[in-house]
Amino acid sequence: MKKIILLFSALLSITLFSCNSDDSLKTEFEIKNKVIVLNQGNYTEQNSSIYIFDEDTKIMTPNAYSTANNGTKLGATLMSAIFSTTGVGYLLCSHPDKIEIVDILSMKVITAPITTGLSNTREIAGGGGYVFVSNAGTECDTLPDGLYEYTDSYISVYSATSLDHISDVKVGSDAQGMVFHEGRLYVGTKEGIAILIKEGGNSFELLEVYKDEEFPGAVKYLTVMNNRIYASVPGYGILEFDPYDGRVRKRFEMPLDYDGYITHGPDNMIYTFANIYNTTDWSVESSNVYQLDPSSGNVKTVASGQNLYSVGVSHYSKNIFTSEVNGFQSNSTINIIDPQNGFVGSTTGGVGTFRYLFVSYAAPKEQ
Repeated sequence: MKKIILLFSALLSITLFSCNSDDSLKTEFEIKNKVIVLNQGNYTEQNSSIYIFDEDTKIMTPNAYSTANNGTKLGATLMSAIFSTTGVGYLLCSHPDKIEIVDILSMKVITAPITTGLSNTREIAGGGGYVFVSNAGTECDTLPDGLYEYTDSYISVYSATSLDHISDVKVGSDAQGMVFHEGRLYVGTKEGIAILIKEGGNSFELLEVYKDEEFPGAVKYLTVMNNRIYASVPGYGILEFDPYDGRVRKRFEMPLDYDGYITHGPDNMIYTFANIYNTTDWSVESSNVYQLDPSSGNVKTVASGQNLYSVGVSHYSKNIFTSEVNGFQSNSTINIIDPQNGFVGSTTGGVGTFRYLFVSYAAPKEQ
Protein backbone atom coordinates (compact mmCIF):
# COMPACT_ATOMS: atom_id res chain seq x y z
CA MET A 1 0.00 0.00 0.00
CA LYS A 2 1.33 3.43 -0.92
CA LYS A 3 2.27 5.49 2.11
CA ILE A 4 0.98 9.04 1.89
CA ILE A 5 0.62 11.60 4.64
CA LEU A 6 -1.26 14.78 3.79
CA LEU A 7 0.17 17.74 5.66
CA PHE A 8 -2.16 20.63 4.96
CA SER A 9 -4.66 21.95 2.50
CA ALA A 10 -6.68 25.03 1.77
CA LEU A 11 -9.14 23.69 4.34
CA LEU A 12 -7.21 22.63 7.40
CA SER A 13 -4.05 21.07 8.81
CA ILE A 14 -4.19 17.30 8.70
CA THR A 15 -2.17 14.19 9.43
CA LEU A 16 -3.06 10.92 7.82
CA PHE A 17 -2.00 7.32 7.93
CA SER A 18 0.93 5.05 7.24
CA CYS A 19 0.81 1.34 6.60
CA ASN A 20 1.48 -1.14 9.39
CA SER A 21 4.35 -2.76 7.54
CA ASP A 22 7.62 -3.86 9.12
CA ASP A 23 9.64 -1.36 7.10
CA SER A 24 7.48 1.65 7.99
CA LEU A 25 10.09 3.10 10.34
CA LYS A 26 12.84 2.72 7.72
CA THR A 27 11.03 4.55 4.95
CA GLU A 28 12.35 7.98 4.06
CA PHE A 29 9.69 10.51 3.11
CA GLU A 30 9.83 13.67 1.04
CA ILE A 31 7.36 16.54 0.84
CA LYS A 32 5.48 17.02 -2.40
CA ASN A 33 3.28 19.96 -3.27
CA LYS A 34 0.45 19.84 -5.78
CA VAL A 35 -2.09 22.35 -7.02
CA ILE A 36 -5.43 20.88 -8.06
CA VAL A 37 -6.60 23.21 -10.83
CA LEU A 38 -10.37 23.38 -11.34
CA ASN A 39 -11.48 24.26 -14.87
CA GLN A 40 -15.12 25.21 -15.28
CA GLY A 41 -15.21 24.74 -19.02
CA ASN A 42 -17.69 26.38 -21.34
CA TYR A 43 -21.25 26.19 -20.00
CA THR A 44 -22.70 25.11 -23.34
CA GLU A 45 -20.25 22.26 -23.83
CA GLN A 46 -19.98 20.68 -20.36
CA ASN A 47 -16.23 20.38 -20.80
CA SER A 48 -15.06 20.92 -17.22
CA SER A 49 -11.75 19.33 -16.33
CA ILE A 50 -9.14 18.88 -13.60
CA TYR A 51 -5.46 19.68 -14.13
CA ILE A 52 -2.73 19.03 -11.54
CA PHE A 53 0.31 21.32 -11.24
CA ASP A 54 3.45 20.19 -9.39
CA GLU A 55 4.90 23.19 -7.53
CA ASP A 56 8.29 21.50 -7.22
CA THR A 57 8.86 20.33 -10.80
CA LYS A 58 6.61 22.99 -12.42
CA ILE A 59 4.99 20.26 -14.52
CA MET A 60 1.28 20.54 -15.34
CA THR A 61 -0.67 17.31 -15.84
CA PRO A 62 -3.76 18.00 -17.99
CA ASN A 63 -7.09 16.18 -17.87
CA ALA A 64 -6.19 14.30 -14.68
CA TYR A 65 -9.78 13.23 -13.99
CA SER A 66 -10.51 11.76 -17.41
CA THR A 67 -7.07 10.10 -17.60
CA ALA A 68 -7.56 8.42 -14.22
CA ASN A 69 -11.02 7.18 -15.18
CA ASN A 70 -10.40 5.58 -18.56
CA GLY A 71 -11.36 8.63 -20.58
CA THR A 72 -14.60 9.37 -18.76
CA LYS A 73 -15.18 13.10 -18.47
CA LEU A 74 -16.96 15.00 -15.71
CA GLY A 75 -19.79 15.66 -18.16
CA ALA A 76 -21.07 18.65 -16.21
CA THR A 77 -20.14 22.16 -15.11
CA LEU A 78 -17.65 22.06 -12.23
CA MET A 79 -18.75 24.49 -9.51
CA SER A 80 -16.43 23.90 -6.54
CA ALA A 81 -14.38 21.23 -4.77
CA ILE A 82 -12.93 20.30 -1.38
CA PHE A 83 -11.00 17.39 0.07
CA SER A 84 -11.08 15.66 3.43
CA THR A 85 -8.42 14.73 5.96
CA THR A 86 -8.35 11.24 4.47
CA GLY A 87 -7.60 12.48 0.96
CA VAL A 88 -11.12 12.07 -0.39
CA GLY A 89 -12.05 14.72 -2.95
CA TYR A 90 -15.59 16.00 -3.40
CA LEU A 91 -16.14 17.59 -6.84
CA LEU A 92 -19.36 19.62 -6.97
CA CYS A 93 -21.00 19.84 -10.38
CA SER A 94 -24.08 21.40 -11.92
CA HIS A 95 -26.05 20.52 -15.07
CA PRO A 96 -26.41 17.78 -14.01
CA ASP A 97 -26.20 18.29 -10.25
CA LYS A 98 -23.87 15.78 -8.62
CA ILE A 99 -20.88 15.35 -6.28
CA GLU A 100 -18.16 13.13 -7.72
CA ILE A 101 -16.16 11.28 -5.04
CA VAL A 102 -12.49 10.85 -5.96
CA ASP A 103 -9.02 10.25 -4.59
CA ILE A 104 -7.72 13.83 -4.44
CA LEU A 105 -4.21 12.96 -5.66
CA SER A 106 -4.97 10.44 -8.41
CA MET A 107 -8.45 11.77 -9.31
CA LYS A 108 -9.69 8.19 -9.62
CA VAL A 109 -13.38 7.79 -8.79
CA ILE A 110 -13.91 6.00 -5.48
CA THR A 111 -17.66 5.38 -5.51
CA ALA A 112 -20.87 6.44 -7.21
CA PRO A 113 -21.62 10.17 -7.17
CA ILE A 114 -24.03 11.84 -4.76
CA THR A 115 -27.13 13.08 -6.58
CA THR A 116 -29.79 13.33 -3.86
CA GLY A 117 -30.70 16.62 -2.24
CA LEU A 118 -29.12 18.77 -4.96
CA SER A 119 -30.83 21.48 -6.99
CA ASN A 120 -28.96 24.12 -9.00
CA THR A 121 -25.75 23.74 -6.97
CA ARG A 122 -23.44 26.61 -6.06
CA GLU A 123 -20.63 25.83 -3.57
CA ILE A 124 -19.34 23.02 -1.33
CA ALA A 125 -17.74 23.13 2.13
CA GLY A 126 -16.78 20.62 4.79
CA GLY A 127 -16.14 20.31 8.51
CA GLY A 128 -17.09 18.38 11.62
CA GLY A 129 -17.58 15.17 9.64
CA TYR A 130 -20.09 16.80 7.28
CA VAL A 131 -20.22 18.02 3.71
CA PHE A 132 -22.38 21.06 2.96
CA VAL A 133 -23.68 22.20 -0.43
CA SER A 134 -25.36 25.52 -1.18
CA ASN A 135 -28.24 25.10 -3.64
CA ALA A 136 -30.01 27.91 -5.46
CA GLY A 137 -33.09 25.77 -5.98
CA THR A 138 -35.58 26.44 -8.78
CA GLU A 139 -37.77 29.26 -7.43
CA CYS A 140 -36.58 32.57 -8.85
CA ASP A 141 -37.58 36.14 -9.67
CA THR A 142 -36.29 38.13 -12.62
CA LEU A 143 -34.79 41.43 -11.48
CA PRO A 144 -34.93 44.72 -13.45
CA ASP A 145 -31.36 44.20 -14.71
CA GLY A 146 -32.32 40.81 -16.13
CA LEU A 147 -30.53 38.76 -13.48
CA TYR A 148 -32.23 36.06 -11.44
CA GLU A 149 -32.78 36.03 -7.69
CA TYR A 150 -33.23 32.52 -6.32
CA THR A 151 -35.63 33.03 -3.45
CA ASP A 152 -35.78 29.56 -1.90
CA SER A 153 -32.12 28.53 -1.65
CA TYR A 154 -30.98 25.97 0.89
CA ILE A 155 -28.05 24.00 2.30
CA SER A 156 -28.00 20.23 1.84
CA VAL A 157 -26.08 18.33 4.52
CA TYR A 158 -24.26 15.00 4.04
CA SER A 159 -22.15 12.63 6.09
CA ALA A 160 -18.56 12.97 4.89
CA THR A 161 -17.96 9.24 5.48
CA SER A 162 -21.19 7.39 4.63
CA LEU A 163 -22.15 10.06 2.06
CA ASP A 164 -25.75 9.83 3.27
CA HIS A 165 -28.01 12.82 2.66
CA ILE A 166 -28.96 13.99 6.16
CA SER A 167 -31.10 17.09 5.76
CA ASP A 168 -31.84 20.36 3.96
CA VAL A 169 -31.89 23.76 5.66
CA LYS A 170 -33.50 26.80 4.02
CA VAL A 171 -31.39 29.95 4.35
CA GLY A 172 -33.08 32.63 2.22
CA SER A 173 -32.12 33.92 -1.22
CA ASP A 174 -29.05 33.29 -3.36
CA ALA A 175 -27.01 31.07 -1.01
CA GLN A 176 -23.41 31.03 -2.18
CA GLY A 177 -20.11 30.62 -0.28
CA MET A 178 -19.76 28.86 3.08
CA VAL A 179 -17.26 28.25 5.87
CA PHE A 180 -17.49 25.86 8.81
CA HIS A 181 -15.97 27.18 12.03
CA GLU A 182 -16.16 25.68 15.52
CA GLY A 183 -19.37 23.77 15.00
CA ARG A 184 -21.23 26.42 13.03
CA LEU A 185 -21.77 26.90 9.31
CA TYR A 186 -21.68 30.45 7.95
CA VAL A 187 -23.38 31.03 4.60
CA GLY A 188 -23.35 34.03 2.28
CA THR A 189 -26.89 34.99 1.19
CA LYS A 190 -28.68 38.03 -0.23
CA GLU A 191 -30.04 38.72 3.25
CA GLY A 192 -26.61 38.60 4.92
CA ILE A 193 -24.56 35.97 6.77
CA ALA A 194 -26.79 33.00 7.60
CA ILE A 195 -25.57 31.02 10.63
CA LEU A 196 -26.45 27.33 11.02
CA ILE A 197 -25.95 25.37 14.24
CA LYS A 198 -26.17 21.69 15.07
CA GLU A 199 -29.17 20.80 17.20
CA GLY A 200 -29.00 17.22 18.47
CA GLY A 201 -28.01 14.22 16.39
CA ASN A 202 -27.10 15.23 12.86
CA SER A 203 -29.70 17.97 12.60
CA PHE A 204 -28.71 21.51 11.61
CA GLU A 205 -30.99 24.51 11.82
CA LEU A 206 -30.85 28.21 10.99
CA LEU A 207 -29.89 30.21 14.08
CA GLU A 208 -29.94 33.73 12.67
CA VAL A 209 -29.02 35.93 9.72
CA TYR A 210 -26.65 38.85 10.28
CA LYS A 211 -27.30 41.87 8.05
CA ASP A 212 -24.78 44.70 8.19
CA GLU A 213 -26.28 48.19 8.09
CA GLU A 214 -23.25 49.87 6.53
CA PHE A 215 -22.54 47.15 3.94
CA PRO A 216 -26.16 46.12 3.22
CA GLY A 217 -25.54 44.24 -0.03
CA ALA A 218 -25.63 40.50 -0.67
CA VAL A 219 -22.90 38.43 1.00
CA LYS A 220 -21.18 36.17 -1.51
CA TYR A 221 -18.02 34.40 -0.25
CA LEU A 222 -16.43 33.82 3.14
CA THR A 223 -13.05 32.72 4.44
CA VAL A 224 -11.75 32.09 7.99
CA MET A 225 -8.44 33.46 9.23
CA ASN A 226 -7.19 33.93 12.80
CA ASN A 227 -10.62 33.17 14.26
CA ARG A 228 -12.27 35.88 12.22
CA ILE A 229 -14.69 35.34 9.35
CA TYR A 230 -14.20 37.57 6.33
CA ALA A 231 -17.24 38.05 4.10
CA SER A 232 -17.36 39.70 0.69
CA VAL A 233 -20.12 42.17 -0.17
CA PRO A 234 -19.74 43.19 -3.84
CA GLY A 235 -20.30 46.90 -4.35
CA TYR A 236 -19.11 47.63 -0.80
CA GLY A 237 -16.11 45.60 0.29
CA ILE A 238 -15.18 43.01 2.92
CA LEU A 239 -16.53 42.53 6.45
CA GLU A 240 -14.47 41.19 9.36
CA PHE A 241 -16.99 39.26 11.46
CA ASP A 242 -16.33 38.04 15.01
CA PRO A 243 -17.98 34.61 15.35
CA TYR A 244 -17.77 34.72 19.14
CA ASP A 245 -19.94 37.77 19.73
CA GLY A 246 -21.70 38.02 16.37
CA ARG A 247 -20.42 41.51 15.60
CA VAL A 248 -18.62 43.10 12.67
CA ARG A 249 -15.25 44.32 13.90
CA LYS A 250 -14.02 46.03 10.75
CA ARG A 251 -15.23 47.07 7.31
CA PHE A 252 -12.89 47.41 4.34
CA GLU A 253 -14.02 49.34 1.29
CA MET A 254 -12.31 47.81 -1.73
CA PRO A 255 -12.93 46.54 -5.28
CA LEU A 256 -14.57 43.14 -5.71
CA ASP A 257 -15.62 41.24 -8.80
CA TYR A 258 -19.31 40.65 -9.41
CA ASP A 259 -19.28 37.32 -7.55
CA GLY A 260 -16.95 38.57 -4.80
CA TYR A 261 -14.67 35.54 -4.50
CA ILE A 262 -12.12 35.86 -1.65
CA THR A 263 -9.47 33.63 -0.10
CA HIS A 264 -6.57 34.00 2.33
CA GLY A 265 -2.88 33.18 2.29
CA PRO A 266 -0.27 32.01 4.82
CA ASP A 267 0.84 35.63 5.14
CA ASN A 268 -2.38 36.56 7.01
CA MET A 269 -3.63 38.51 4.01
CA ILE A 270 -6.97 38.36 2.20
CA TYR A 271 -6.88 38.07 -1.60
CA THR A 272 -9.47 38.80 -4.24
CA PHE A 273 -9.66 39.90 -7.87
CA ALA A 274 -11.85 42.41 -9.67
CA ASN A 275 -12.60 43.40 -13.24
CA ILE A 276 -13.73 47.00 -13.69
CA TYR A 277 -15.95 47.45 -16.76
CA ASN A 278 -16.76 50.39 -18.98
CA THR A 279 -20.50 50.93 -18.48
CA THR A 280 -20.98 52.00 -22.09
CA ASP A 281 -19.61 49.02 -24.01
CA TRP A 282 -18.75 46.69 -21.07
CA SER A 283 -15.13 46.43 -22.08
CA VAL A 284 -12.67 45.71 -19.27
CA GLU A 285 -10.96 48.90 -18.11
CA SER A 286 -8.82 47.25 -15.44
CA SER A 287 -8.30 43.75 -14.05
CA ASN A 288 -6.34 43.27 -10.84
CA VAL A 289 -5.61 40.94 -7.94
CA TYR A 290 -5.85 42.77 -4.63
CA GLN A 291 -4.24 42.02 -1.29
CA LEU A 292 -5.94 43.21 1.92
CA ASP A 293 -4.02 43.49 5.18
CA PRO A 294 -6.76 43.27 7.83
CA SER A 295 -4.45 44.51 10.58
CA SER A 296 -3.84 47.86 8.87
CA GLY A 297 -6.66 48.03 6.34
CA ASN A 298 -4.13 48.56 3.56
CA VAL A 299 -5.22 47.39 0.11
CA LYS A 300 -2.71 47.02 -2.70
CA THR A 301 -2.61 45.62 -6.21
CA VAL A 302 -0.32 42.59 -6.47
CA ALA A 303 -1.08 41.45 -10.03
CA SER A 304 -2.79 42.76 -13.15
CA GLY A 305 -4.16 41.19 -16.30
CA GLN A 306 -6.60 41.54 -19.20
CA ASN A 307 -9.68 39.79 -17.79
CA LEU A 308 -8.84 37.79 -14.66
CA TYR A 309 -11.12 34.96 -13.55
CA SER A 310 -9.52 33.43 -10.47
CA VAL A 311 -7.20 33.81 -7.51
CA GLY A 312 -5.58 31.30 -5.16
CA VAL A 313 -2.61 31.38 -2.80
CA SER A 314 -0.26 28.46 -2.16
CA HIS A 315 0.38 27.76 1.51
CA TYR A 316 3.66 26.13 0.45
CA SER A 317 5.32 28.59 -1.94
CA LYS A 318 3.16 31.58 -0.93
CA ASN A 319 2.76 32.28 -4.64
CA ILE A 320 -0.44 33.72 -6.07
CA PHE A 321 -2.20 31.86 -8.89
CA THR A 322 -4.55 33.73 -11.23
CA SER A 323 -5.97 33.00 -14.67
CA GLU A 324 -6.95 34.56 -17.98
CA VAL A 325 -9.73 32.44 -19.49
CA ASN A 326 -9.43 33.82 -23.04
CA GLY A 327 -13.16 34.13 -23.59
CA PHE A 328 -13.72 30.46 -22.65
CA GLN A 329 -12.87 29.61 -26.26
CA SER A 330 -9.45 28.10 -25.58
CA ASN A 331 -7.30 26.88 -22.72
CA SER A 332 -6.67 29.32 -19.88
CA THR A 333 -3.36 31.00 -19.12
CA ILE A 334 -2.39 30.64 -15.46
CA ASN A 335 0.00 33.28 -14.16
CA ILE A 336 2.03 32.67 -11.00
CA ILE A 337 3.10 35.69 -8.95
CA ASP A 338 5.35 36.12 -5.94
CA PRO A 339 3.54 38.76 -3.82
CA GLN A 340 6.87 40.36 -2.92
CA ASN A 341 8.87 40.00 -6.14
CA GLY A 342 6.29 39.88 -8.91
CA PHE A 343 5.83 37.56 -11.88
CA VAL A 344 7.25 34.04 -11.49
CA GLY A 345 6.00 32.31 -14.62
CA SER A 346 2.96 31.01 -16.45
CA THR A 347 1.45 27.67 -17.39
CA THR A 348 -1.57 26.40 -19.29
CA GLY A 349 -4.81 25.39 -17.59
CA GLY A 350 -8.01 23.97 -19.01
CA VAL A 351 -10.95 25.94 -20.37
CA GLY A 352 -12.27 28.35 -17.73
CA THR A 353 -9.73 27.95 -14.88
CA PHE A 354 -11.54 29.31 -11.82
CA ARG A 355 -10.31 27.72 -8.58
CA TYR A 356 -7.33 25.99 -6.95
CA LEU A 357 -6.84 23.45 -4.15
CA PHE A 358 -3.37 23.27 -2.61
CA VAL A 359 -2.18 19.89 -1.33
CA SER A 360 1.11 19.18 0.45
CA TYR A 361 1.87 15.60 1.41
CA ALA A 362 4.64 13.26 2.46
CA ALA A 363 5.38 10.35 0.13
CA PRO A 364 8.12 7.71 0.09
CA LYS A 365 11.35 9.18 -1.19
CA GLU A 366 12.26 7.82 -4.59
CA GLN A 367 15.44 5.75 -4.51
